[in-house]
Amino acid sequence: MTLNLLAGVCRAISDAISTVPPSEAGRILRKGAGGDSTKTIDLVAEEAAVKYLEATGFQGTLVSEELGTRQFGHERFPVMILDPVDGTTNAVRGLNFYSISVAVSGGMRLSDCYAAMVMELPTGRKFAAELGKGATMNGARITMPDPPLLKGSLIGVDLNVLGDTEKLERIVPLILGAKHIRNMGSAALELCLVASGGLDLYADNRGLLRVTDVAAAVLVIREAGGLVLDMNGAPLDCPIDISHRISLIAGSKTICDEALALMNTKIRV
Repeated sequence: MTLNLLAGVCRAISDAISTVPPSEAGRILRKGAGGDSTKTIDLVAEEAAVKYLEATGFQGTLVSEELGTRQFGHERFPVMILDPVDGTTNAVRGLNFYSISVAVSGGMRLSDCYAAMVMELPTGRKFAAELGKGATMNGARITMPDPPLLKGSLIGVDLNVLGDTEKLERIVPLILGAKHIRNMGSAALELCLVASGGLDLYADNRGLLRVTDVAAAVLVIREAGGLVLDMNGAPLDCPIDISHRISLIAGSKTICDEALALMNTKIRV
């Protein structure tokens, strides 16, 4: 039932943003609750999700990138954690790698999430998970394959360090240690690709991610048998609060351990 609700949210958003003219999609309208600029495509997506939840009689709390927090009805829980468009820059530039990320939690921490869905746009491919029930891609069960050693791996990293050379220096040994690098612009999708074997590892050490970016994909990876860790190597957990920022690394234990060891190596660029 919960996954049907999440699929409905994804469909409503996908249908709504498909009507946004490309010339209008990137127009900046205001600052969102998360601090970033809200573009037309973001607002249309979020409004479609709100309208859908109202129509279905959803009771609980919505935590979303643009509006912040909104309660529906008299119940605080469950909490729905939404990024209406993860990868907005890709979307407005015509790069076909962006997504809708939505999860449901029974509490106010990432570890309380029990259902999740990430819809890849514009393809419509859906990654989903329920706590204790595994992860799927378009309804077919996925299990994270055993990755190669880092030297033979394909990894995703976010290099948009915004001029912070310290963050860049820390990621350089990881970049030098991998065989192939990708920087694709949607953390939710890249994490799901780790779950399905498209990437062997994903790392973002910038301290800029929000729980709305990753909540759904974290559950997908964990239910597929993988790990999502903080930069100290502990299982990632954080409050469901869009003001809180995080870094993470995701993959198998072996490759995460190898990557974290390299990232703790002192190297100057």
